[in-house]
Amino acid sequence: MKHVSAISMLLAALVTSSIALADHHESGGMHGDKIPPAFLKFDKNGDGRISRDEAREGSDRMFNDIDTNKDGFISKEEMQAHHKIMHDEFRQGMREKMRDHWKSADKDGDGSLSRAEVEAASMKRLSRDFDKLDTNKDGKLSEDEMKMTMRPGSK
Repeated sequence: MKHVSAISMLLAALVTSSIALADHHESGGMHGDKIPPAFLKFDKNGDGRISRDEAREGSDRMFNDIDTNKDGFISKEEMQAHHKIMHDEFRQGMREKMRDHWKSADKDGDGSLSRAEVEAASMKRLSRDFDKLDTNKDGKLSEDEMKMTMRPGSK
């Protein structure tokens, strides 16, 4: 019984942290039509609910994924490594979404976004900060200008 309780607590913590990570980076989480990836991994039959059996199976799979040395325990280092992998995968997915959004907004295909393209694509933050982000003042936002603003320590 203690084993089931410990696994349930671990499962709850991991699912909660996955949801929090998603909410932190992308508004939505469980709100609206966005479903956290952890939920989809556990809902094996796709009915929009996680049964007790699905939760047990999912927690066992997750435990086995995290326990990389297969000693039956999750060390702090294994948990940190797992969290880093999840974070890196999430960031990569966000970069791909941003790249796709950028390409779809770039109607003239020149690789940069004009103010009109930004506004037509309803990119509210870019529209609001356009003049500040357009560091060379050419009336367009280049990918290089965007990368510069995303670096740690940039204003």
